[in-house]
Amino acid sequence: MTLRWRIALILAAVALGVGAFAAIASYVRTESQLKSSIDDTLKSAAAAVNVPGPDQGGRGRGDGDDLGPGGGPGCPVPGAFHAASAAQLVSPSGAITPCIAGGPALPVSAEDRALRPGEVELDTLQIDGHSYRLLSTPWHDGGTLQIARSLAESDGVLSRLRLQLAAVVGVATAVAAALGWAVATRLVRPIVRLRDATHQIATTLDLSTPIDVKASGEVGSLASSFSTMVTEVGRSHDQQRRLVSDASHEMRTPLTSLRSNVELLGQIELLPPDERREVIADVLEDVDELSALLGELVELASDLAAAEPEEPVRLGDLARAVAARTQRRTDREVIVDDTAGAEVVGRPRQLERAISNLVDNAVKYSEPATPIDIVVVGTRVTVADRGRGIGDDDMGRIFDRFYRAVEVRTRPGSGLGLSIVDEIVRSHGGAVYARNRDGGGAEVGFTLPEARR
Repeated sequence: MTLRWRIALILAAVALGVGAFAAIASYVRTESQLKSSIDDTLKSAAAAVNVPGPDQGGRGRGDGDDLGPGGGPGCPVPGAFHAASAAQLVSPSGAITPCIAGGPALPVSAEDRALRPGEVELDTLQIDGHSYRLLSTPWHDGGTLQIARSLAESDGVLSRLRLQLAAVVGVATAVAAALGWAVATRLVRPIVRLRDATHQIATTLDLSTPIDVKASGEVGSLASSFSTMVTEVGRSHDQQRRLVSDASHEMRTPLTSLRSNVELLGQIELLPPDERREVIADVLEDVDELSALLGELVELASDLAAAEPEEPVRLGDLARAVAARTQRRTDREVIVDDTAGAEVVGRPRQLERAISNLVDNAVKYSEPATPIDIVVVGTRVTVADRGRGIGDDDMGRIFDRFYRAVEVRTRPGSGLGLSIVDEIVRSHGGAVYARNRDGGGAEVGFTLPEARR
């Protein structure tokens, strides 16, 4: 079932429920008022005639003129029962005297005859297929007075009322369903456009397809979030495609060199021992370069942000860990200045990787006997070396993927180390920088936002 139908049916159900409740309440109230009105009419008629006096046709007990046919008590004048359909007097002995000509005979029960003075009994009964409201009360001269009124008129009113209320509820339900359908169509229209756009993206795999969904509220937020998601997925797709393209280009050189050396090894028996050792060394160097390149590619392509949670980190502690590991591995002196280091919120393994790449870069491009300095000031980390520095043409490109200065392209390396630093720092909301150091060498580092307190 579509969302349109659900909304329309829900509104129709609400209208039907509210309308049915109101109709039932109105019907019950009207029925109660009609019944109360008939009862009041019967009580008024009984009270008007059930009074001793010459005007009501009775002249006191024991007077023979008070007796009606059959020895029963005499009836009041016929005009006293103007609102009744039937009336009769029942003597103590059970004799019945009709008081309205042509009216139906009213049933008399033992309870009716046993009523005490002042008591009134009201009942609804069927006589010859017609409904009547019957009032029974003791007669002042003895016996029982019974007055009945037909319910045909009130039943007709209630029957018409039922039809009218059913029609009103039906029309209200239909109108609510139509309004629900119209409102649902208006609400669903942006969702339908969003669905069509996503279907087109899924069919064509074109992540540049615009998602032009103008809506307010939650639907607008959903469309905006989805558009942002598609944009980010497209950006990631472009980065991966560029990464694969750059990687294939960078692998071509070591693979070509490795192929040439392997071809030479095919004629190893013709090579002098010195050339054999040189070719084998070149092969091992090419293999090491390919291994390093693949490792850098895996590191760059991996989504470590999703695998490692953020936590408070002191940059000085990470710098000291990197310095100790570098000194053990290269025997280079690494000096850490952490006099004013601050705490940041980040992923420790990635931040340590960024500092390690900066130190490895400094070790690679500086003289072996010179120390490496790591200076931590606040949330800024700077790695300084005493090498040849950065050329003006290279200053703006050293953080690009696979970029290597012309002078150092013969040295081992993939050109991904500083690019990984840039990726990590930007994922933490920071920025990288590079400049030449006073006195020679280069200073490369990054700045991160401070931890919120």
